[in-house]
Amino acid sequence: MKQRELMKQLFVEHNEDDKEIIAAYAEAEKRGLVSRKSNEYNFSPEQYARALYNDGIRKGWITDSA
Repeated sequence: MKQRELMKQLFVEHNEDDKEIIAAYAEAEKRGLVSRKSNEYNFSPEQYARALYNDGIRKGWITDSA
């Protein structure tokens, strides 16, 4: 699954609760359900999930399917 697709899905499933969304995304990454092409900034799964979530909120793509 692509990163944005998973984040959008979790946004809906977790009723827009950012803490739950980030925890679920990080767990999915740890389980190999989603991956990154690189980790240039050495972010943990939780840090990356927060950054991706913030990007989605800021740019509005996370709410496209909500």
